Amino acid sequence: MIGRGTLLWLALAIVAGAGLFHVSYRVQSLEEELTQVNRDILREQETIHLLHAEWSYLNEPTRLAELTRRHLTLAPLAAGQMMRIEDLPLRLPPLIAETAPLKGDGASLQPSSATVAAEQPAASITDLIKRTSGAP
Repeated sequence: MIGRGTLLWLALAIVAGAGLFHVSYRVQSLEEELTQVNRDILREQETIHLLHAEWSYLNEPTRLAELTRRHLTLAPLAAGQMMRIEDLPLRLPPLIAETAPLKGDGASLQPSSATVAAEQPAASITDLIKRTSGAP
């Protein structure tokens, strides 16, 4: 008959063999996955290299100058095209009825005379800056 020690060692050998078998197949699948990841990395590096080459071609100054000449009608600025910021027109003033508080009991929809006087539009940007900064 087989002794208890022999059965114990036999069971341990079977468990160790099964564990080794499982680990062996797991390592094999991980190696295949690593190989696939390395292939993907190489493919991405080749794609990046190609994109860098395309970017260099597309940003070549002589090519851009030719495209600009062919498709755009750009010319240097003339002196008459420049102006001072004070000469720029201001935005239209807001409607007084929308922003001014109303006087009276609400039945009359007339803005107060003080609000109308304060809402006079500025003639230029410098006037607007003076008015908002509090300078006389």
